[in-house]
Amino acid sequence: MDELIKFKRANFFPGLQVGPNYWNKIEDYHFEKEKLYNKLFHGFGIVPGFLDSLHVQAEKTKGGLITFIVGRGICFDGLGNPLFLNEPQVLVFDSKKYTYPTTIYIVVKYNEIMQDFFQNSENIDLQGYQYKLETAKVEIVQEITEPEITVELARVRLDDAEGTGITAIKNCDDFCDPGINALDYRFVPWAIKTKKGVSVYLENFLIELFELTCSVSNSCYELFPLHSLRNMHTVAMTSKMIIQTAGVYFDDVIHLLSPLFDIDHEVLFELAEYEKNNEDKNYKFTTKEAYEIARTSMYALGDLIKKYSGKYEEVDAILKAHKAVVEGLKNTIIEKEVNSSDIQFISYEFPRVLLFEDEKYTLVDTVNMASQESLEAHRLSFVNTQHPSTVKDSFYYPDGTLVYDTLKRWIGGSMKFHMKNIIKGRKTLIVRRTDIYQGNYAVEVILQGKNKFTMNIDGQDSKNRWRNIYLKINEGEITEYTPEIEFSIGEKGRDNSGSIWIYQVL
Repeated sequence: MDELIKFKRANFFPGLQVGPNYWNKIEDYHFEKEKLYNKLFHGFGIVPGFLDSLHVQAEKTKGGLITFIVGRGICFDGLGNPLFLNEPQVLVFDSKKYTYPTTIYIVVKYNEIMQDFFQNSENIDLQGYQYKLETAKVEIVQEITEPEITVELARVRLDDAEGTGITAIKNCDDFCDPGINALDYRFVPWAIKTKKGVSVYLENFLIELFELTCSVSNSCYELFPLHSLRNMHTVAMTSKMIIQTAGVYFDDVIHLLSPLFDIDHEVLFELAEYEKNNEDKNYKFTTKEAYEIARTSMYALGDLIKKYSGKYEEVDAILKAHKAVVEGLKNTIIEKEVNSSDIQFISYEFPRVLLFEDEKYTLVDTVNMASQESLEAHRLSFVNTQHPSTVKDSFYYPDGTLVYDTLKRWIGGSMKFHMKNIIKGRKTLIVRRTDIYQGNYAVEVILQGKNKFTMNIDGQDSKNRWRNIYLKINEGEITEYTPEIEFSIGEKGRDNSGSIWIYQVL
C-alpha cells in the first residue's frame, strides 16, 4: 500500500548554513509534490492530444531496415514521474534476435540525464553537473518486468510461419484485430488530460433543458407514437445522465448538443409526414404559428452548430435555439383546450395533454376504480367510513353523452390513495368524476397528511348526473414522489368518486 510522504518545506532563518544537500532536498520536495499530483490527478499513461502523443509507426529505411519511430509527447508512470520525449526516437528492429512466435513491446521509461558539467580545475570537490534533464528512454523488450515504471506504447505479435524471416511490420489498420506482424495499440494506457470545466450554472441549465426535452418528447409520444419522439427522449435522457454522473468538460458540451439538430429535424418532418398521412383527422400541425417557430429555430440551430468555434456565446445561442424548438413542439401538439367551467363537462376520454387556464398539463396518472390492479398500485383505502361500496353506473353528462364508469360510494370518513409518476414541486391538477345526484356539499382534500384544500361539489342534477370536479395544487406544495391524497367528508356526509385523472404542468 502506498504511503504518503511527510513533506517538509524549507524554512530559512538568519545563520542557516545552506549547502548542496539542502538545496537538493528543496528540489526533491517540489519534484515529489509534482509526482504526487501527477499520480492522483492524471494517472498512468500517455497524455492524449499533446504533440504526437508518443504514437509509434513502423517504417523501412532506404537500406531495408525495419524501424519503429516513436513520436514526441509526454506520459506518466506509476510513480507519477513525467516522461518527456522532446524529439522523435528511432528504434531498429532486428528480427534475428527472436525465436518465433513471440510478442515484443515498444516501451518507455523515465530517465534522467546529467548535463552541463561545471569543472573546477583548482578544486575538484567544487565541481559537478548543474542540471538533471528529465527525459525518457524508449526500447524494445520481450517482457514487461517492471509494470509500475514502464509505459507500453505499442506491441507486435511476431510470427515467421514460412521461415523466410520477417521482412516488414505493418502499421495498424484494424484497432480491434491488428493481426500478426502488425502494430497493436489495444493495450496502451492513457492518462487524464485536464480540460476547461463547465460552470455549475451552465450545468444546471443543461440538465433543466434536457429534462424539458424528455418531458415534452414523452408527452408528445403518448399522443402520436412517432419513432423520432422516442429518439429525442433517449438522446435527452442519455445526455442528462452523462452530465449528472460522469460530468463533462466545456469542450465536450458541443458533442452533447450536436445530435439535437438531427433529432429536432427528424421530429418536425416526421410530424409533418404524419399529418399528411392522416388528412382525414384534420390535424393541421404545419399551419400553426408554433410549428413554424420550431422549424425556423431548428434551421437556426443547424447553422449555429455548423459554425461553432468554442465560444460561450455560441453555446448560449445553441441552447436557446433548441429550447425554442422544444417549446414550439409543445405548443404545436396540444389536444384540448379547456377552462375551469368547461372541464367539468368533458364527456370524452380525457386527453394526454391538456391546455387548462393558459397552462399546458400532461396526464401522469389515472386511478381506475374498476381495476383491482390500479387500486392496489395506488394503495386506495377507506378510513372510518360506513357502508363503502363499489357500483357500476351509467349516467349522462349535460351534453347528452352517456358514460359508463365504476363508482366508489361511502358515508362518513374518507377515501385515500397515493399518486404515482409525480415530479415533486410541480403544479398539479386532480380531476375526479363525481355523481352530483346529491350535490351541494364540500370535500376536504388533505395532501401528504398536512396540506388542506376544499373541493366544492356544486349543484344537484337528477338527470345529467356526471360532473368532473377538479382541484389545483400550486407549485412547490408536493414534496414527495408518491404523495398521499385523502378525500374527507366528515362524520355523516356522503361522497362518491369515479375515475380520477392526475395532470402536471408540462
